[in-house]
Amino acid sequence: MQQLSRPPLKTIMPARGAKILIVGKERRFNQSLQELLGIHGYESHIALSERDAVFYLNQCHFDLIILSFKMIETDDGQQLVEQIQKNKEQASKLIMLSNDAVFDKAIWAIRQGADDFFKVPYAPDELLLSIRKLLSREASKKDSQRSRNQLASSELLHRFIVDNSPDVIYLLNKYGQFTFFNKQVKSLLGFSRKELLGEHYTTLIHPEDLEKSRYLFSERRTGDRAAKNVELRLRQKNGETSLLSHHESNVYVEFNAVGVYKKSGEGKPRTFLGTYGVVRDISKRKKREKQSYHQLYHDALTNLPNRILFQDRLRHALCQNRRKKQLLAVMFIDIDGFKGINDSFGHAWGDTLLQAFSVRLKSRLREGDTLARISGDEFTILIPEVTSRKDTEKIAKKIIDEFKVPFRMESFEITIGVSIGIALSPADSESDEELIQKADWAMYHVKKNGKNGFMHYRESIRLPGEYTEFRHEK
Repeated sequence: MQQLSRPPLKTIMPARGAKILIVGKERRFNQSLQELLGIHGYESHIALSERDAVFYLNQCHFDLIILSFKMIETDDGQQLVEQIQKNKEQASKLIMLSNDAVFDKAIWAIRQGADDFFKVPYAPDELLLSIRKLLSREASKKDSQRSRNQLASSELLHRFIVDNSPDVIYLLNKYGQFTFFNKQVKSLLGFSRKELLGEHYTTLIHPEDLEKSRYLFSERRTGDRAAKNVELRLRQKNGETSLLSHHESNVYVEFNAVGVYKKSGEGKPRTFLGTYGVVRDISKRKKREKQSYHQLYHDALTNLPNRILFQDRLRHALCQNRRKKQLLAVMFIDIDGFKGINDSFGHAWGDTLLQAFSVRLKSRLREGDTLARISGDEFTILIPEVTSRKDTEKIAKKIIDEFKVPFRMESFEITIGVSIGIALSPADSESDEELIQKADWAMYHVKKNGKNGFMHYRESIRLPGEYTEFRHEK
């Protein structure tokens, strides 16, 4: 059909059949919609401007108006709205189209008398179904007014809210089986609604969160006492064909749930039907929190724990050791001659060396030990559950031997030494701060006595008859 530009009245008024006016500024979109309507037997006409639309509406009555939301956002938009409302009083139906599914827009459109609302791009079959329903109804002024008054709780508004909600909405029966999901479940979890309906909720819960989820998914409370903002992990579909297959992917979500009841007669108890819930994806938020936590408690260069995290783990280990009555060791390590390397080769080489040093040092430790970078070329090691002082000496010798092997930096080889100070708990202290300080003090004495060796704190203060002298490794 050809686009019309203010044609004479007889041209835009077909002898019989429903008359539809398409109002929008996008020419190609309007023409494709006009072709779709023509295929299904509808006579339709196009208005590309607000003024043209007002002109057509003044000339004749249209059974249906399909209006782009953009047309009422201009200076002439209010005049168009007023003219459409006059046609509504004559039983015209109104469908509004919007490029986004903003809830406020939908509410505004409904208050202006819209009979339906679609997000562009629309599903052609859903739009045609809506048109058929609207044009088949005999609308009267009374029915239209009553419909607008009840619109807030109507099927139209409910459908829009549920289908366009960014959250997953679900219903469980009283046995914990899913009876409804909106379409967002596919994008969040990878399962179609068909796959999930009838399944018990536990099939979606991460095994470690099953106990936490039990009360949430059998929620019977309503109002302020109902479950709010409960965080859980759900299992995602990773391409498996069966819901009961093993899942490796999980997503963090936030749940809100409320009990659903059937109204009973006066004086009779309500009948519990199941649970209504809303699931919000918080994976991005949890990722940001994890990144922030990591940045707060880890060294940016080496990715090792920093002083804050080291002291936290040390305090925790001290509490454990007091209960178990075990020994604990703290080592303070400094790279010998690191300043000279930095000055000779530059800070970029110095940073590369620190990273390589961290990797090799960590490789000599047990899984339960904690290696941290305190500052510059200073590192600390927490060794929980040592059986004797000799254990720490063996570890210190392994570390020193490790760095007898040179580092290859491009065409150069760099060999470094390390000075290690050791403090034991409870013998030297049961305070985290004091243990670090005493290990640092012992390390200082290694530096003072020739470097590249290790020393216990008690040796550094020269307590006679208790420990042997400082060990210097050549």
